[in-house]
Amino acid sequence: MALAAGLLLCALATVSNARAAEDEPSETFESGETEHVDLEMGKALFRGLCSGCHGGAGRGGKGPNLTDDRWLHGDKDSDIQRTIENGVPGTTMKKLGESLKEDQIKHIIGYIRSLAQAPGDDDWEPYIAGDPKKGEEFFFDKQGKANCGNCHSIGRRGGRIGPKLDRLAARRSGQYVIESILLPSKDIDPQYESVQVLTDAGKVIVGLRVNETNFSIQLREENGRFYSLMKRDLEEFKSLEKSLMPDNFAQELTVEQLHDLFAYLMSLE
Repeated sequence: MALAAGLLLCALATVSNARAAEDEPSETFESGETEHVDLEMGKALFRGLCSGCHGGAGRGGKGPNLTDDRWLHGDKDSDIQRTIENGVPGTTMKKLGESLKEDQIKHIIGYIRSLAQAPGDDDWEPYIAGDPKKGEEFFFDKQGKANCGNCHSIGRRGGRIGPKLDRLAARRSGQYVIESILLPSKDIDPQYESVQVLTDAGKVIVGLRVNETNFSIQLREENGRFYSLMKRDLEEFKSLEKSLMPDNFAQELTVEQLHDLFAYLMSLE
């Protein structure tokens, strides 16, 4: 079954490569609220400012899918404009109101609306249906191979090492979620970047950077142990490009376990 999980990873890589060549959106656009928009201008602005999180065709990634009917902060043009202008604190959605003119924002909104009407493949979907209930049990199983709840929290359950996963399906695309499970080091949120330090006593500590100043750094190990260290007492300090999350789930978990886990995470709306 671990071999089959490896095949799933290969299939995912194939899908990811195909996504790089997604069809361009249709230029036909009928706006309910936004009029007189320049789709080419909107496309250029979107590709430069938004595609890194929402994908080139707006179908989601680190940011939510913009082509479906699930809008966390309102689905009217005025709602989208407010989100673009003010950003969303605590997320990768930055405040752009000071750098974009109002008509530029309207061009972006018009382009986003056109994406919802454009032909193209649906979001990535697993090839077998998982059981969300089994996935939940697996997620919080302290004796299981994944033990996701040791680092991640959902509601009031779980740890504080990794990102909170509440409403994950409304915030992340299915493809991004499965990639995060199988390829955790591919895209590490700066807030969860791991670092390694060597103290002057010869102790090596690897953990998440909780806080850092010019003179000190605070770390939290995977087991939850917290350290507050003065930089003058460190022999070595470096950021790691590898996530603390295990990267061997494709080999360690069965296909059923992976799909049950994925089904549970995508039920978190």
